[in-house]
Amino acid sequence: MEEQIQTPAQAALPSRRRLNRATGVAAGVAALVLFTAVLPAEYGYDPTGVGSVLGLTPMGEMKRDAEAAESGKAAAVSADLTLDDAPATEVSSGSQNGEVTLTLAPDEGTEVKATMEAGGELRYEWRTGGPKVNFELHGEEIGAKASDYTSYEKGTSAGENGTFRAPFAGTHGWFWRNRTGSPVTISVKATGTFSKFAQLK
Repeated sequence: MEEQIQTPAQAALPSRRRLNRATGVAAGVAALVLFTAVLPAEYGYDPTGVGSVLGLTPMGEMKRDAEAAESGKAAAVSADLTLDDAPATEVSSGSQNGEVTLTLAPDEGTEVKATMEAGGELRYEWRTGGPKVNFELHGEEIGAKASDYTSYEKGTSAGENGTFRAPFAGTHGWFWRNRTGSPVTISVKATGTFSKFAQLK
């Protein structure tokens, strides 16, 4: 006897209309997740405002600023810009004082660096007077590639202070980026054993 193969009844299969509706719902959910979670957490872009409420946008901004810091260093190297080329606090030996005041336009970033020997120390304080900016304290050895740097601390703040000891000879300092909608003025002061203290322009 020949075996008959049974197929499901046509009524048990979803209709094309139901399939289209399910596809539309899935696409809508994917778009919702993209705009409320993925874009804020990965790129710091928050068109809906939900990312800020969930605390995801600062994560994306830090990732974006880390990439911007790298590209900023690359641009400085390609232009052959070093601390020796920038206006600086000239010093001779022993403990020195340095001070720089700068203003960042919205979305602008810049660096202030101290040239130090290994084991050199500086006490520092920087302030914005209120608005928070993204920052990274980092350093690179003399002659290092733009991508070869050591990150010591990064975050979002209206000011920081402390004591820093250079783990190697080179330039050490801060990268700041203003993610607010208005200009922000940053004042940074340092006292310690460094040969130059300057803003990279």
